[in-house]
Amino acid sequence: MKRGLCKNTLLVLLLLCSTNIFSQQSQRPVRELIAPAVDFFVPHWYVSLHAGGAYDIGEAKFADLLSPALQATIGYEFNEFVGARLGVSGLWARNDYAYPQAKYKWNFVQPAIDVKANLTNIFFGRDIERVFDIYAFLGGGVALSYNNDDAEKADQRFGIDFQKLWSGHRWNPVVRGGLGADFWMNDNIALSVEGNVNMLPDHFNSKLGKHDNRDWHINALVGVRINLGPSYGITEPQYREIPQPVPVVEPPVEEPKTVLQDEDMVALVENVQFELNKSVIRSSEYAKIMRVIQYLNNHPQAHVELTGFADKLTGNATINQRLSVERAQAVAQFISDRGISSSRISRYAKGDRVQPFQVNEDNRVTICIVIDEGLTKEVQELRESIK
Repeated sequence: MKRGLCKNTLLVLLLLCSTNIFSQQSQRPVRELIAPAVDFFVPHWYVSLHAGGAYDIGEAKFADLLSPALQATIGYEFNEFVGARLGVSGLWARNDYAYPQAKYKWNFVQPAIDVKANLTNIFFGRDIERVFDIYAFLGGGVALSYNNDDAEKADQRFGIDFQKLWSGHRWNPVVRGGLGADFWMNDNIALSVEGNVNMLPDHFNSKLGKHDNRDWHINALVGVRINLGPSYGITEPQYREIPQPVPVVEPPVEEPKTVLQDEDMVALVENVQFELNKSVIRSSEYAKIMRVIQYLNNHPQAHVELTGFADKLTGNATINQRLSVERAQAVAQFISDRGISSSRISRYAKGDRVQPFQVNEDNRVTICIVIDEGLTKEVQELRESIK
């Protein structure tokens, strides 16, 4: 018997809990998305390291003009389109004097400042899901050349006339430009490839240029880029809560004196009709309310009782109660805005509990009853005169 009692108790508890959960869920407000999550660019610093090969244009075999190259940069992305970087490149360069043949090399270090443009974002727009970016850059700097011993020894040994020979060290202005691509492994690390062309004065390789008075140093590099901070952020989505309808709790009010209680005090009755599920006064109803206002202006002792209703066949009791309150308030505001004191206006709301008219649609109404207690004496005098 105890086991049966326990089962019944447990069943009751489960029913109560499920009812409570269902009630809480049914009261949970509905959320409407008004602003989705949006990603935005974040300015950030980055560093990159590259290594590869360099080629110095000259009158010799291609292989004899190749040398290794290194590059290290630190940069800043101002926005999704434009950035700048400060870098240092170089190691050594090679060249070859054709006749008599003399191979030689020299060292150099080249600091430079570049302005970068993200071509992918410019032409296709920014996309945080994209795995590669193509960029172009243009900049300039100086190349500090030193250790030109090979050329000096060849000049002395073979009697070569290096018309642009230099010794010790030499500063050479540089104008440079190029293209590169970053292949993103994740949000902050990318594999990078780059090609750049550097234009220097004719003294850079110690030889007189055959076609012009400039020397050209070309780099092909691979490396890695590391962002030092986030490159984008994402906003939080914005929602608007739409709570479920709750019953309108009206403060207790004194029931109005109905027409039937003392018809001798009723001066005027007007029925202001509304559209389905609306509480906005239609222009076609203005004349009815203006008759009420005119009487109140002419009879300072009179007041008006406004009672809102809703039709029973539409909506539910909660919605209809709210609707009847709003309809009475709309008429009261209309009267008050035209100079009638709010102390002469009484508002009531019946919802769909009372249906004053047999035709369902007619119950979408605010009934305006103008009460004038002074009429009682006038009616009595009229009755006495009739007798």
